[in-house]
Amino acid sequence: MVQNETRRGFLTAAGAGAVTALAGCSGDSEPSTDGESSNTETSSGNSSGDGEEAEFGSGGTLQMMATGSIQTLDPISAKGSGAGYNQYNKPLMHFPNGMYPPEGALAEDYSMSDDGLTYTFQLRDDAVFHNGDSVTAEDFVYSYRRLAGSENSRNKDDIIGQTMTIDHEKEASRAEPEDETTLADYVPGSLAVEAVDETTFEFTLRSPFQYTLFQIAGGTFAVLPENAVGDIEGYDGEYEYNEFFSTANGGPTFAGAGPFQVDSWTKGNQIQLTAFDDFYGGSPDLDAITYTVVGSGNTRLSRFRNENADILEGMPTASFNPSNVSIESTEGNRSVGTYEFDDGMTVNYGEIPSLSTEYLVFNTLEVPIAVRKAFAYAMNQEDIVNNVYKGNAFAGYHITPPAPYPTFEDGVSSTETYNRHAESGYQSNLEAASDGYPYGYGETDLESARRVMEEADYGENNRFSITGTTISGNSAYQSVFSRLQSKLNSAYIDMEIEEAEFGTIISRAISGDMEVFGLGDGMEYPGPQNFLRFLHGLNPSNQFTRWGAEGSYHDDALRQQAREAWDSNYAADDATEESRNEAFQTVEEINWLSMQELPFAHVTSQRFWHDHVDVEMYGVMENQAFDGVQLADQ
Repeated sequence: MVQNETRRGFLTAAGAGAVTALAGCSGDSEPSTDGESSNTETSSGNSSGDGEEAEFGSGGTLQMMATGSIQTLDPISAKGSGAGYNQYNKPLMHFPNGMYPPEGALAEDYSMSDDGLTYTFQLRDDAVFHNGDSVTAEDFVYSYRRLAGSENSRNKDDIIGQTMTIDHEKEASRAEPEDETTLADYVPGSLAVEAVDETTFEFTLRSPFQYTLFQIAGGTFAVLPENAVGDIEGYDGEYEYNEFFSTANGGPTFAGAGPFQVDSWTKGNQIQLTAFDDFYGGSPDLDAITYTVVGSGNTRLSRFRNENADILEGMPTASFNPSNVSIESTEGNRSVGTYEFDDGMTVNYGEIPSLSTEYLVFNTLEVPIAVRKAFAYAMNQEDIVNNVYKGNAFAGYHITPPAPYPTFEDGVSSTETYNRHAESGYQSNLEAASDGYPYGYGETDLESARRVMEEADYGENNRFSITGTTISGNSAYQSVFSRLQSKLNSAYIDMEIEEAEFGTIISRAISGDMEVFGLGDGMEYPGPQNFLRFLHGLNPSNQFTRWGAEGSYHDDALRQQAREAWDSNYAADDATEESRNEAFQTVEEINWLSMQELPFAHVTSQRFWHDHVDVEMYGVMENQAFDGVQLADQ
């Protein structure tokens, strides 16, 4: 997975007909982002440095690196704050080697009702937790209820939000504001999940959702033993929360169902995993995996080059030289070859366009619209892609990446629609977007940045001060903020730049104590609603931008326009693919005008690995378990 990303997180048909039968799913191919594909086999490129084939076998410890403090083992709160979660956890479905569509993991088979609402899963009968207990349907009932209702859940929107919504009840009076229904108003025990019998789990959606199997394949839907902790009504808990999940009180006593079990971990240092011999897929080839926290990108690179780490997920952009890449094979979107460092050291290399967006997030309670627009005028996406990412990215003008961008005409691809809409306003819905991206396509417009600030009564004698928060050790984000800093200075904006670990940034974003920060967001399913559900202001007090919350700097008429587009064209009972795409386009355009989130790039994910590691380059969904990885004798 792309480093320093959250995942919030292509079955393209709408509604019930979109789901592919489990028995017919294959993880061996995937659509190409550019509409083309290749049947060329990928290769791990593993060979010894003298041209001899390396000999791989079972055993050994894989040395990995985490970019920031490992904050929790709890799947319902682990987005952006864990490492290796897909090694020690398992959900119903998964993406083998990061390939889509999803296949069964703990689910052996499934069926869906004719109306596309009720999903029934037959569980494997050989799956056990790390504590030796069998995985049962009651465990899934408990785990899904925790995701929906626990005060520890950061990801309620994934299960009772606006996209994949398992049926449930809410009472507005349960949480403030009492006149607004929010995720916090969920009524405990009302979630439509059921253990039909010991190995049959069932849930019912409020309305059909074509990406249901993608959503439940995400790490936040991983199963835990029933009643492990008592943080929801109806469960007293076998352990205290910190006893089960953390190192406190002799813990962790954590038990997942993945191929590796947690041996020990510390938040600021390391997590050590050992092979789980009773894993349903068979004991992993590796003996263990160690994730060491290394916050600095340059230090991660140094550790990898010194062979103190076996795999490097992404290189600091300042150190990457595109001319050092030699691509030897491709399959779909994946390219595999070698990378030669300037001193002659050669390692294996893989790349794939990610379903992700790099962007700046503004807290609209703190940052006026004039300042946010000035940032947009100062931003030059093409310059950032060429000079920061060295061409290893796609210029970002929308929150939705190019591959899953909505389309409107036969024969016009998603990527072409993305480009034409940004450049010239193709298929625009709003007059203000009829000429395309309104802040200058591929250019910096400091004259307009000064003008919009002056119209808001800012100037040399009334400058705006702001703090931009960037991810520690991420040279790309630091460069983006530094480039903006000097430009904004001429537009009466003084920006101080601070650094924080990625997990800390997510925690601070939830509490709302930053003004503007950089974020990379990866899709859990390849549909625009994955990202756009956060940009139309339904529950502003729960969103990072707070756009539409009381006291925020927003245009209420614009917010109502966004809400109407979403409710009428996306969420309506008679919504069609065409109407949903229209809603997506409108929300993208309203984000341009409201400038809640300022996109600047869609990056290519990279992996580097040494010859002594036999690992496959992941697919576009990027989640990958290492139970099949082998090491060679060194």
